[in-house]
Amino acid sequence: MMPRIPSRAVEGLLLALVAFGVFAFGGVEPWSRAAIEVLAFLLALAVFLKGRPAATLAGSWFWLFPAAVAAFGCLQLMTAVAPGDPNPLRPFTATPYETRSAVMMWAACAAVLWSVPRVVVTHDSARRCARFLFGVGCALAVLGLLQTVTGGDKIYWLRYAPQLRFFGSYYNRDHAANIMLMSLAVGIGLFVSRPHRLMAGGLLVVFLGLVACESQASFIAVALAGAAVAFLGADFAPSARGRRLRAGAALAGAATVIFFAYYHVVASADAGSLIDRSVMGRLSIYGDSLRWWRDAPLFGTGLGSFETIYPSYQDLGLIGTAAHAHSDWLELTLETGLLGLIGALIAAGLAAFFAARTWREARSSEMRALIGGGLAAAAAFAAHSLFDFSFQIPANAIMFFSVLGFLLSAPSWADKSGGRPAEKPPTRGAALLAAAYCLVLMRAAILPAAAAWKADQPGEPVQRVVAAAEAVSLDANPGFAAFLSVSAFKAAVQSAPPDYALMRLSLRYALAAAESRPHSADLLYLAGETLRRLDRSDDAEDYFTRSRIVRFSRMEPRRTSSAERRQNQLETLRELKLAPPSAERR
Repeated sequence: MMPRIPSRAVEGLLLALVAFGVFAFGGVEPWSRAAIEVLAFLLALAVFLKGRPAATLAGSWFWLFPAAVAAFGCLQLMTAVAPGDPNPLRPFTATPYETRSAVMMWAACAAVLWSVPRVVVTHDSARRCARFLFGVGCALAVLGLLQTVTGGDKIYWLRYAPQLRFFGSYYNRDHAANIMLMSLAVGIGLFVSRPHRLMAGGLLVVFLGLVACESQASFIAVALAGAAVAFLGADFAPSARGRRLRAGAALAGAATVIFFAYYHVVASADAGSLIDRSVMGRLSIYGDSLRWWRDAPLFGTGLGSFETIYPSYQDLGLIGTAAHAHSDWLELTLETGLLGLIGALIAAGLAAFFAARTWREARSSEMRALIGGGLAAAAAFAAHSLFDFSFQIPANAIMFFSVLGFLLSAPSWADKSGGRPAEKPPTRGAALLAAAYCLVLMRAAILPAAAAWKADQPGEPVQRVVAAAEAVSLDANPGFAAFLSVSAFKAAVQSAPPDYALMRLSLRYALAAAESRPHSADLLYLAGETLRRLDRSDDAEDYFTRSRIVRFSRMEPRRTSSAERRQNQLETLRELKLAPPSAERR
């Protein structure tokens, strides 16, 4: 006999998943990311055991898009390439470990998108879900505003986050703004459906939170989302002429926003005025990414590969490191190629079509307002993703897929007349198979977090070596292997003479880390430096050369060092006979 799972328990698990990610630092730390993935898989298992079907075809099958991205990542894992193979005409990955990690996150997103249309099946559950999503944004805004008023450099007034633009529970204000964008849109839908002064106060709090975040991209996203919703709702006009006018006005509004945003940046640059550092950094990354895309246009370089691959294309004028492209659409294109971008555009178009059709056909004005708020939230997320990497923040991705699932479930509650679909629990064999598969995924999600906890253990150098070795045994992260190599080397040089066994251990894991990330110049250099310290100069030079090749093999003429740029300027001045004597002597 199968266990009976209450509907409220499954719904509560979904809401707990959304809230946990937002207030657990966005899910960016190993432990919080692991918890998000475990909760997502548990949610999918609970829904499967409950046996409730989705009300519509779109709700039943749309989860296949994130599942297809995860499957594509598995296909990429079948072929790992070396730095000397820049133009493969097949799916591949340059960073196997990061691709496996990304596959796990996409699988968790697929689990959420599969579950939500089977959880939110009545107008009461839809109303509760919308209120909760709005409440999450309100709570985040209140927390962030309190931090702004009280000052300090601690998240939750406990964890130091110096020199970070944090807000609420997020290390980055832009990512907190993304959550509040979606919550604000859902809240507007709630307010339109049932106006209330308390709801108006909540909307004001969320808006003030957005203002406090000072996220320029989020305000551009508000305008673009408004234009998208106006375009999708053009059919509400009673006449064909009115529909055309509304659609044209929406497109013109979006074009105007994009034009003035671009014009402001270009005009400021041409006038020689200072431009926000984050804007200039984004523009530099976008320009570098075009050269990257040309090397792997069809299939990309592997899910999760941006941080490792980008230094090979980074303009030397951009000082610092970039872990993401600051555009989810661009990053998806670089990592999965044109096939991934086309698939994402098709999926976005289909989702917008199905949600807009339900929105227009809904007979309940209250539910129609909720659907409109959900549409605005999804559009705001998609627009904000043009300028930021919110999709790479696990909590934000989970909330977005929750909103998307909310929209795809709308046909079952849009008219308040649909009954709860009949449940048909799976057979005992299918349930056991699903439980076993869930356990395998949960184990894969937990191991990286356990390894990170091991690696962070304090202690003497030898104790750090032991902790790093335990971390590597749990999770084959090249970062842990590099940490083990450095720890072993530090422990080896403390004795006189140096401990040869620890030196050999350091070399072993330095080479392992370099081979796991053949496009990482830093890890290749670490391997070379370890070999050099062991008096293997020829082998060390080989790794140093590979490190230089990875970082500089695809330089364009504009990608020159500062010393080379100064020399070129000096030669130009000499030709014009304008070089000062001191420069000639130097």
